[in-house]
Amino acid sequence: MPNTSRSTDGSVWRELIAGHRAQEKRWNRLSLVFGLSKLALVVTVFLTVYFIWLREQPETGAALTALQAAVFLGASIVQTKCGARMRFHAGMAEMAQKNLDRLEDRWGEFADTGEELAGPEHEYARDLDIVGRRSLFQLLNSTGSSFGRARLGADLLHPRCSAEELPLCQEAVAELAGKPEFSCRFAWLVSRVGVDESLPRAAGRLADGKSRLPGAGLRALFWVLRALTCASGLAFLLLPEAVSGAAGAVFCALFLVQLAIWGVTSPAVRPFLAAMAEANRRVSACAAPVEAAANEAFGSEKLQALSSLLREALEPLRRLAGISRRIGLGSSSILSFLLNGLFLWDLWNAASLDRWKRRWGASSAGWFAALGELESLLSLSNLAHACTGVCLPRPEEGTGVFTARALGHPLLPNGERVCNDFTLGGSIHIVSGSNMAGKTTFLRTVGVNMVLACAGGFVCAQELSFSPMRVMTSMRLSDDLSGRISTFYAELKRIKSILDAAGEDGSVLFLIDEIFRGTNSVDRLVGAQAVLRRLESLGVSGLITTHDLEICRLTEETPRVHNCCFCETYRDGEIEFDYKRREGVAATTNGQFLLRKVGIVEEEQRGCGHATLPPTGL
Repeated sequence: MPNTSRSTDGSVWRELIAGHRAQEKRWNRLSLVFGLSKLALVVTVFLTVYFIWLREQPETGAALTALQAAVFLGASIVQTKCGARMRFHAGMAEMAQKNLDRLEDRWGEFADTGEELAGPEHEYARDLDIVGRRSLFQLLNSTGSSFGRARLGADLLHPRCSAEELPLCQEAVAELAGKPEFSCRFAWLVSRVGVDESLPRAAGRLADGKSRLPGAGLRALFWVLRALTCASGLAFLLLPEAVSGAAGAVFCALFLVQLAIWGVTSPAVRPFLAAMAEANRRVSACAAPVEAAANEAFGSEKLQALSSLLREALEPLRRLAGISRRIGLGSSSILSFLLNGLFLWDLWNAASLDRWKRRWGASSAGWFAALGELESLLSLSNLAHACTGVCLPRPEEGTGVFTARALGHPLLPNGERVCNDFTLGGSIHIVSGSNMAGKTTFLRTVGVNMVLACAGGFVCAQELSFSPMRVMTSMRLSDDLSGRISTFYAELKRIKSILDAAGEDGSVLFLIDEIFRGTNSVDRLVGAQAVLRRLESLGVSGLITTHDLEICRLTEETPRVHNCCFCETYRDGEIEFDYKRREGVAATTNGQFLLRKVGIVEEEQRGCGHATLPPTGL
């Protein structure tokens, strides 16, 4: 694993920010100098015209004006390059600042939350804050294309890497975590591609294997028509008046014929061209991040494979970008009319795209997928810079394995995170404790780290070994008025789905918070005991929180059910939590204390703050 101490104390990001901001200012000054030089050249052109041209020295004036135009053009080119360098360093500073924001808990304002990537029926996304505000996706995401965003969403929402793939992903993520300069550069370059559906739509048409053009014979005829139209037009302009009239008539006839051909073929080719025109800027922007990845020296097997695949895409993507820019020229109605009348512009571009598809179309889907996978791996590596105390988990054979030392929740601020040791041991753990003691947060800690481990990324722990498991949760439940579903019935449906999955898949990891909270205590106890017995008989592992201490007596029936708890202490009439997990059943409650604290129940006796439970014999 790379040394991330400098990234987790922020020094590497502050150095990058300072260095690139200084370079940005330098290039900005140079751009301003060349801009002022261009303004001075414009003034000298007027002086040249006044003092030389108007004083009957046209030869000297023409020479000076040509020199001034050349210098102006050179200054414009240099200024453009200065502007590009300035934008590059500004982008690098912005990416480094984002990493510093992750570390210092300012990432909650990042724009992309991934809210729409998972619906309410997802097995764990909402309960574990995988997507949405203050979510794992919002923390980690540094993708800049639709392909990368979709791949990161899939890796976090459906992380089912095979046993062979996990070590390769971990090796790649670890290497990227040790390349802060490349990570910032690649993230900025890919951010210029942008996230919308125009590029995936265009990519889908490129890979569909369909031709939008008629046969080769007709395509050859179109080339002949285009050549004759151009030749007759030139003849009309250049030949003597005696023959130019006939050339003009031929030109007009051919112009109209080509417009007619354009109108007939447009329904077949225009949708394809429109998709490429819509994605023109994004297709052109793909070349830079692909080139950066292709030219980077990687050591891990997966990154080398991705780099090699993207290296194959360099020349095809450059050509595709040129075709896309050419298509974009015909997006104006007036210009499209002229270009198609003169050159059969749409058919020419469609023929170019067809040639591109025949040569590279079958491979293009793999290139875009490789770009997206690299973006996702880079995002997963961000946890090493955002959290203190991370590691690469060790995959184990079997099921129900989850053994962690100093396990913490990655979405909590570094200065506030409390870590716990925990061994699942293929068992069911009943977590009891008072309100706000940390029971639910602990369930989420186990769940989100299992998701990260199965995705091939870092986890928030000093050490962790695990066997990949299917995470299923029942935590944040609400009623549905339109569907006439109460909160209790919504929970029944979710619990039933967990039981059904556990019957088919012994690798289920269930996390259930306050089981059957929506019904009375008698039914809750009976239902909870029935569910736990069923889960225990199916051989799956998981955690369940409860305030009903009678449920904790299930440990008397089976050795595969264990109790642990989170407790509070009281000092000077105030409640304190240490958020540390302990073995056994909770010995205190704080409900009455909190009722008095907020003024719902009057305090009967000063200093009486909490209830200590009688011995339970557990």
